[in-house]
Amino acid sequence: MALAYHPAMVDVNEPESAGPEPPGDPPETQSVRRDRRVEMLAAILLSMATVLTAWSAYQATRWSGVQAESYTTASARRTESVRATGVANRQILIDVDVFINWLDAADLRNEGGLADDLRDRMRDEFRPAFDAWLATGPPGQLPDGTPFERPEYHLAALDESDRLEAEAAAEFDEGAEANQISDNFVLAAVLFASVLFFSGLAGTFDSIKAQVMLLVLAGLMISAGTVIVFSLPQNVGF
Repeated sequence: MALAYHPAMVDVNEPESAGPEPPGDPPETQSVRRDRRVEMLAAILLSMATVLTAWSAYQATRWSGVQAESYTTASARRTESVRATGVANRQILIDVDVFINWLDAADLRNEGGLADDLRDRMRDEFRPAFDAWLATGPPGQLPDGTPFERPEYHLAALDESDRLEAEAAAEFDEGAEANQISDNFVLAAVLFASVLFFSGLAGTFDSIKAQVMLLVLAGLMISAGTVIVFSLPQNVGF
């Protein structure tokens, strides 16, 4: 005889079907993956910041050396320029003294040929200006003014002094530019140091939002520092 079904005959210990599994990974797995991504990003930022900090420090040192060398050269050039100016001043004094003595001899109507002798003793740089000045006067009379106002009066020592002074100014400007470049590399190194700080600090927080915020700040800092570094001239020293 067939048995009739009754609910009481169902085994109460048999587990009921829980239905289909929900799609995707469980929250624990997703949290682990997020943590790994954060750690990986922090490790990348730390690595990049470490390398760029070392490079910025190296460049700052190299450009500081350029600055020191340029300032030293500028100082030496200025010293040489002052020395050349001293030589030129002595030559001017000699020319003035000889010219005054010539005027005195000319007033004495060149007795004993003193004026001619003084003219022969004039320096080669002064004689062309003296002859040009003397030719401008009326016959038998001295011209107005002095030979020192003539364009023919030209001293090589003064030219040398001007050249050395120009070189000194150029070297000083080069040193100032190198100093600014070195300061910019130091600024980049400070930005990269902040990247190390924010990236390391991110690992101490349990909140994913705090970690992301700190890593975003680190990313902004490393981006700004990288732009500064690669916009500056590089001194490899090879």
